[in-house]
Amino acid sequence: MRQIEVSVDVFAAIWAARNDGENSEDEVLRRLLDLPTKVPTPPQISLQAEDGFKDARFRVELPEGFEIYRVYKGQEIRARATKGKLQLVGSDHFFLSFNQLSRAATGNIENAWKNWYFTGRDGKRHSIEGLRSDSKRSVRHLI
Repeated sequence: MRQIEVSVDVFAAIWAARNDGENSEDEVLRRLLDLPTKVPTPPQISLQAEDGFKDARFRVELPEGFEIYRVYKGQEIRARATKGKLQLVGSDHFFLSFNQLSRAATGNIENAWKNWYFTGRDGKRHSIEGLRSDSKRSVRHLI
């Protein structure tokens, strides 16, 4: 696999063009460029009901019941890790990624990693961006 650099707005447009079942930029671009699809590979992890939520791409794991939150237009929005997905609290809507959750909650394409937070064991607010495997300011130990 080769890596390419794209601007944030191009990256957001790629994910905005994503169809259900497309789990990578490669899959979205293959469809948009009318290239043959690759044979799907089986998932690398299996999610059980008690698993909470896992983002395999950035190796983020949230335990079952773990809550994240954000404020949008003066309103607090919460989501909970459950059954391998993220559920908007107070609804029956489930999402497979932070970006899907964020788009559903706000109607906007944005960097969900910078807009959602959790309360750590230290009682302070922390960005979920610090949970990513590539984060320079890791806060994983606070879950």
